[in-house]
Amino acid sequence: MNVFEALSYAKREFLNKGCDGSTRVGLESELLLSFAMDCTREWLHTWGDREIEACELDIFMDCISRRNSGEPIEYITQSANFYGHSFYVDKRVLIPRPETEILIEKVTPLIIEHRVRNIAEIGVGSGIISIVLGMLCSDVDIVATDISPLAIEVAQTNIDFFTNRTNRLEERIKLVNTSFLDGIEEDFEFLVSNPPYIAKDYPLEKNVLYEPENALFGGIVGDELLKSIIKLSRERKIRFLACEMGYNQKNSLHSCLRDHGYEPIFYKDLSGFDRGFIAELKS
Repeated sequence: MNVFEALSYAKREFLNKGCDGSTRVGLESELLLSFAMDCTREWLHTWGDREIEACELDIFMDCISRRNSGEPIEYITQSANFYGHSFYVDKRVLIPRPETEILIEKVTPLIIEHRVRNIAEIGVGSGIISIVLGMLCSDVDIVATDISPLAIEVAQTNIDFFTNRTNRLEERIKLVNTSFLDGIEEDFEFLVSNPPYIAKDYPLEKNVLYEPENALFGGIVGDELLKSIIKLSRERKIRFLACEMGYNQKNSLHSCLRDHGYEPIFYKDLSGFDRGFIAELKS
């Protein structure tokens, strides 16, 4: 079987399983084959008549089977795009969402404007937020925590990959396996977090069920961890707080933020849903 035939086969398999959209089917076919052959998608287009090695074909067929079973393509290829970069991901961490790029865009100007030097991140996961902020803001030092030692391992893998002599990420991002900021005595000017915020009984799509539960569910209502982060920020007198949240949590979090002395500005995602807030401590 050559490259062109393999891509055609994958497209038919996905369409037969009821996948929507020929464009998406074509893209996923190319992503899986380029992963199996360890090449670029551009290479596939150039060498469509190239015969595929047996070992490569075995990998490709396994990828198709896993994808048709509902496994996210990011876990299959162990790669997820975020803010123009390709990050390593696997089932130990949540898959980065495009909506989180908005959090980066909201936070970065504040860091620069107020010359923030010390940042904390709660729930580092794969490390995307701390790493991108570290690349965009060269003067900040970041302490990033996660309750999962497995997530810390993935974040370290990504830090090692993206660090260089210029950004010195491995020196500037400190990973700590702990809950919230337990055991950490440093003072912080800014806290960022994309914590679990889904309600315990909220129905999830099949592909989301592959992701770690402790990175998805925020409690019975869903906003419990966010409220704990707000309370902690107040106790530690952290000036700026930026968090992602659920689409239906604005009212409860607005009250919580105001009660703890924060003045919040909420923002929406690209679909028009409430998705996060930036808050400054005023009293």
